[in-house]
Amino acid sequence: MPENEDEKYRLIPAYADNGEETGFYTREPDGTSGMTVSALTGFCGLAAGSTTAISNLLRRVETSDPETNDLPESLKSFAGKPLRLKTGDSQGRLLIRDEVCYAVAEYYAFDARDYEGKSVAIRNYRTIGRAGMRVFIWSQTGFIPALLRESLRSNTTTYIERLENIRDHRIGDKMWSTFREGAEVLLLVEKEMGIPIDQMDLCDGSIGSHWSSYRANKPWKEAPGTYMHVFRDQRGDRECTAYSLSELSYFRGWLRETYIPLHLPKYLADKFGKLAALDIYRDIGGVTPKVEEVTFMGRMTSKQEQKYEDFKRLKQRLLRSPINTEQLELPDNE
Repeated sequence: MPENEDEKYRLIPAYADNGEETGFYTREPDGTSGMTVSALTGFCGLAAGSTTAISNLLRRVETSDPETNDLPESLKSFAGKPLRLKTGDSQGRLLIRDEVCYAVAEYYAFDARDYEGKSVAIRNYRTIGRAGMRVFIWSQTGFIPALLRESLRSNTTTYIERLENIRDHRIGDKMWSTFREGAEVLLLVEKEMGIPIDQMDLCDGSIGSHWSSYRANKPWKEAPGTYMHVFRDQRGDRECTAYSLSELSYFRGWLRETYIPLHLPKYLADKFGKLAALDIYRDIGGVTPKVEEVTFMGRMTSKQEQKYEDFKRLKQRLLRSPINTEQLELPDNE
């Protein structure tokens, strides 16, 4: 691990036809992006060289009180927060985070006083908005545009990796594991809910713990066994609990009727935050009284707000390849 946390990042610049950097950058490995103040100035249609206006606006946002500020609605959520993208860049480039750039574009498009380049800000803001809606609908239909397919083809899902990993486990024919039988929850989370996950970010511990408590006093339980679980990462080989096949039908019913509707919402709320969990279930039309219960908030705290922003950035990593938003537009008369 580098002494300076920022040193683990690498900046990927965008280039103009003449080979010069345009001021747009993406940070590897997490995909978070940003612009220089100069690029953001041009994006908002301000005169070349007038970066002071953007700088002053950003300074005002950063120094505003999160509760009592009089900022426009487009900028309120960023009050009192650092707005720059951490990069550890050796050239000292200062970048504004992508979500902040979008909020600034909205401000210049609709809240700022009239100025000569306002139409540029409006056009760019609308272009991004339309592209965002299209990408949202893609997430619902499962469509992947041609310009992304090649970059995604070499990758696989955590669910498929899970199935491949199962072959490595040494478990008796008369036993089963929650790791294997709980894979349908992983498929639900990854595919239907659209939550980006990795092998170290699963709910296996939650499933195993709740199942162990559920079966503890049941008359049909049998003495558990063990098996050697092979992790394909730094965790290595570990001895884990295995259960008798006579319990499997009970587990499958419990997983479907109890864990998924009652325990999974709380797991997601604890993992990603209450607001993120509510968004997840709203997106799939699955808001239940239990979901409402575990996501209820009397008042949004700064910690909860930060957790929600972290979740949104996590979801953005699903689309790692740069997209030219002009390519996402349909012809007006189509």
